Amino acid sequence: MLAPTADFDSIFTFYYDETNNIKKFYVRDEENFNYSFTANFVLGGLVHLGNAPDVQTLIDGFKLQKTAKEVKFKHIASGEFLDCLKSQKLKLFLEFIKDSNLYVHYSSLNILYWALVDIVDSAIASSDTASQLGLQFANHLKNDLYKLSRLEIESVIELFYNYGYPNIKSESINQFIEDLTSLFDDYIDTEEHHFGLESLRQILKEAKKKNSLPFIMDEDDYILLKDLTQFYLRPIYTFKNSTHIFDNEYSISETLKDYKILDNGAEIKNYSFVDSQTNQLTQLSDVFVGLMGKLTNYLNTNSREEIKTDLGLLTDIQKENLDLLINVIDKSHDKNIGFIHNTDSYEEMSKMDEIRKIRKNGC
Repeated sequence: MLAPTADFDSIFTFYYDETNNIKKFYVRDEENFNYSFTANFVLGGLVHLGNAPDVQTLIDGFKLQKTAKEVKFKHIASGEFLDCLKSQKLKLFLEFIKDSNLYVHYSSLNILYWALVDIVDSAIASSDTASQLGLQFANHLKNDLYKLSRLEIESVIELFYNYGYPNIKSESINQFIEDLTSLFDDYIDTEEHHFGLESLRQILKEAKKKNSLPFIMDEDDYILLKDLTQFYLRPIYTFKNSTHIFDNEYSISETLKDYKILDNGAEIKNYSFVDSQTNQLTQLSDVFVGLMGKLTNYLNTNSREEIKTDLGLLTDIQKENLDLLINVIDKSHDKNIGFIHNTDSYEEMSKMDEIRKIRKNGC
């Protein structure tokens, strides 16, 4: 419904790998999560219609050591995102994707954003007025809460720990809301934050009156993300006519056995797990997903001003690779908007739009 032009019906072949597979995300103690929240979990890779293209010439072009049993991202590029852009092998890879009938697809999950959104959804569910204002309004509130949480991350972690978030007890709802909204005080009068934080504060007042935050009650203490199964299931049932080939991930393959996906009573059996050493397109998916993991970490840890400065200092090869990456993603988006799926804040996603704008102007 959100992407009416998406093509979920054609017969594609998807290849998958993942990066930053955290298994589970939780509050470890009053100072820390169990895992860094600055790099998104990314599941994705390459996709094509019809027959798969021959990628042997590309793999030969990498000139890997004979001891390498398969292509891995670490063989193509290393370091942080900007360091990766210095790689000539990465240029070979991106040029090949750009000029072939291959496309990229991915689902990117900002785990901190995921941990926060149920606060907003719970508040809206308790407000008859806010419930009528639609998805865009809700997403703006989620974005502002995410931005605040990045600025006050130590206080947010402590708050979560103190209340066993996301399992707020009925008798603690009012004090949780008081403690949460107290974090707004230093920001709520600024132009950037006022509308979102003030709106959320007013909606949370209604939740206090009803003593209800439905989506952050009756859960497990401290467990912000139980597992990633739903992100593997999603493409299987949305692209039900397609074939989905995952890199071997024992825990996921075992978990998926517990699910039977039905379409009008008929079971969908459209996925398999393979040893990546036997499948070149799965190997190349590792390259793309590895790069996307580096990109999300870069976006999540740098301001727009820092990004603009960095882009002004890029070497020619870095500029070429960045432009190629943008080209490959845009080519895939134009082919099928359904190939690209982000669970993330406007704040972080807009940074990629800013990079596009800067590079389009040749800066």
